[in-house]
Amino acid sequence: MMRPSAYCLVLWTVITPAAMAQSPVSPDNPFLPVAADNDAQETEPAVTAGGSPEDRMLELVHTEALPRFDRAEIFALSMPLPFDDDEIERESEKGTFPVRPYERNADILKHKTMTGSSCGDLRKLWQDLTFDRYAGAFCHQPVYGLRFYRGTSLLFETTVCWKCQNFYLPRYDHQKRTFVHGWHGFKNDAHAKALLKLLRSELPHPQL
Repeated sequence: MMRPSAYCLVLWTVITPAAMAQSPVSPDNPFLPVAADNDAQETEPAVTAGGSPEDRMLELVHTEALPRFDRAEIFALSMPLPFDDDEIERESEKGTFPVRPYERNADILKHKTMTGSSCGDLRKLWQDLTFDRYAGAFCHQPVYGLRFYRGTSLLFETTVCWKCQNFYLPRYDHQKRTFVHGWHGFKNDAHAKALLKLLRSELPHPQL
């Protein structure tokens, strides 16, 4: 007997036009097996670019499908060069913001809390970014850190770098069976400039 689960596994299948024409699915029972097509080639389950459907769903809830939030924390940050070992700080220290893929922290220069309709404006600008999993340079010098909350629950935390056009989000390591953090890119276009403009208007960065 199958046990109910909080998560559903979506299976994607590739159906060729020939298979659709020769083996129509019964309208009374769409789960009946279709007749074998000797001319059809065997296909692999379709997955989205950049990983499995589960990986893509995890990306979506932190990008285009970011859930609504009622409070946002904006942090103006300053970070030393990523490979300067003398400047490494630990997350437990006060006045720092975690840059989790680097396992180090950026200094917090200023901070502001956003609530009300301004959260909706920030969410829309975030969703409007032209996301690209493989975009962004191989560096990360964040100027802003973001935390999105619904009530007391933290939905998403990240740092954003406009120089390298990237930020970090959680990913699931299937081998280790745990969550890690990795980089995700966005295009340096009008949408990215609009988001930076809003953040600078809400919290002017002392180093920009």
